[in-house]
Amino acid sequence: MSELNLLGAASFGLVVLLGWLAGGIGNWAADVLPRRPAPAPAGGDGRVFWHYLTLFWRPFRHGICPHCGEPRPLRAPLLELATMAAFALVWWRFGATPVRAGVTCLYAAFLLTVAVIDLEHRRVLNVMLAPAALVALFASLLPGPPSVLSAVLGGAAGFGFFFLIALIGRGKMGAGDVKLAGVIGLMLGFPAAITALVIGIFLGGAAAIILLITHRAGRKSTFAYAPYLVLGALVMLLMR
Repeated sequence: MSELNLLGAASFGLVVLLGWLAGGIGNWAADVLPRRPAPAPAGGDGRVFWHYLTLFWRPFRHGICPHCGEPRPLRAPLLELATMAAFALVWWRFGATPVRAGVTCLYAAFLLTVAVIDLEHRRVLNVMLAPAALVALFASLLPGPPSVLSAVLGGAAGFGFFFLIALIGRGKMGAGDVKLAGVIGLMLGFPAAITALVIGIFLGGAAAIILLITHRAGRKSTFAYAPYLVLGALVMLLMR
């Protein structure tokens, strides 16, 4: 194997490892952030990071953390695998432009964590959205799309579009989803953000129809909408 191939394999392995670590951070966020501002135990919760990085021990422990003895949900390894896969796809797509690849990986980790939290708690957290908006604005100053103007237009269009939907729907669209649409707009810029949000709307609509047909939800039921917006955003992040 040539040195170039070895370097490529090492780079890919490093990217996948970073994806695993990012998935662990996502697990920590999904476990901790929705339960704040409940006070933490004195001296912290006593958990080591292996509590949140479960892939290497879960198959041998039946999901029971070897450190604290607590059962870990299936979500934990799935989020780790999803983040690793996302980082690998980003490396394959943008490996030649490290800055763009790094920013896209950061966005993917954030979006996947948002989706998990919304699925589990029906919440899109301001404590995550506000820093993400600032990071997206800063990232628009870096080489690659979107430009600052495009990011601002995308953010305004995404937020405005979903704010209008929320008004028409009279509360069926949560405020967190509206703000998430604005953050996705900042990440993707205009007009890519509109395409991503339209994809999310169609996916969410299809899921709602399936739930109604299978009688797993009624017309007045609410369901997690952020995961569908996240899917649309991830598609456009890889395609733009």
